[in-house]
Amino acid sequence: MKWQSIWSLLTIFAICVISVGILSCGTDDDDDTGNKTTTTDPSEEIIVATAEPIDFEAEKREIQEVYRAFYTAFNDKKSSDIDNLWKNHVVHAQFAVVWEAGGKPEPVGPIQGWNDIKANIENLWTARGTSGHRWSPGQPNQFWIRRKRSDPNSLEASARASGSYRTDQGSGITFAYFVKDEHEDWKLQQIESITGNIINNHKIRDPKISKYFTDPSAKAP
Repeated sequence: MKWQSIWSLLTIFAICVISVGILSCGTDDDDDTGNKTTTTDPSEEIIVATAEPIDFEAEKREIQEVYRAFYTAFNDKKSSDIDNLWKNHVVHAQFAVVWEAGGKPEPVGPIQGWNDIKANIENLWTARGTSGHRWSPGQPNQFWIRRKRSDPNSLEASARASGSYRTDQGSGITFAYFVKDEHEDWKLQQIESITGNIINNHKIRDPKISKYFTDPSAKAP
């Protein structure tokens, strides 16, 4: 009877060990390090984030409004209004103008950073020989708009308008570069004007501002 009891106990112990081993096996697989790994349900939908298409017509209208506000503030000599329109950056904020004086080009800039830009604009408003000159009105008629490579949630744009500083409407060219952050409206960051006589007499018609681009794939219709 003693040996039968021992064998019964051993049998029960063996059954318990086997049961515990079965219960310890879960549905997750263990990797070589003993960590649990889970598998992806092949039926799950994989969502790929895509940027919204650019509404070129809406963006062009907003850029035109900013440009109109700029030359209006310039002609009214309101530097605080220009400041509100400007996206300042110590290097990327740039301002340049060139006109003809005594038969030679008279260039200003490109000047970098809003503080220096502001000082030079105010000097144009007050200096002898420039105080009476205005920025000719008009609207950009060519646009290049694209998402910034460094931040797809932001936009950048180049625009070209007829007219410039120190000329009548329609004479000369103004080049401008604008930026639009995710939580911000369009702002002017770079602008340059070339008068008509500089273009005709000196064959200068390319901008010096650094960010202006004419990427064919970004040409707005």
